[in-house]
Amino acid sequence: MHTRVEFKSAAFPKYADEDAETVNPGRWGKRLAEFVRDNLPKHGVGTTDILCEDWGWLVNTDHKDFPVWIGCGPLDEVVDTENGPDIQPGQSPDGLIEFAIFVTAEPGFFQRVFKRVDTAPAVQRTVDALKSLIESTPEIIEPTWD
Repeated sequence: MHTRVEFKSAAFPKYADEDAETVNPGRWGKRLAEFVRDNLPKHGVGTTDILCEDWGWLVNTDHKDFPVWIGCGPLDEVVDTENGPDIQPGQSPDGLIEFAIFVTAEPGFFQRVFKRVDTAPAVQRTVDALKSLIESTPEIIEPTWD
């Protein structure tokens, strides 16, 4: 099951004051998390809130049996220093930023110990909704799932 997608977009730039909210410098992505939170319900998966983590932003879904959440953030592998300080981590010279989104489920301790919990259907439902959202968003280009 492919639960992670990388893509390029100029639609989710960093907020000017986002560093004040983040745990670690360069771990932004709030605008993308808000987009997922606000639009994923239109594709069949409800969301509740977003929160900042040390690696980026987390979108909680409304799955009832165990937490299923979505991680969002920019990749920081491409930096063109010749363009000066205006270029963001993960941004290419053409203005596109490389992002990653992943889906994971976390059954509780007792669920894992005393009862076999099959998280695959809930994760797959979330991945399918994300694929639908990404495919319907022309500002997201070159999505690659792994």
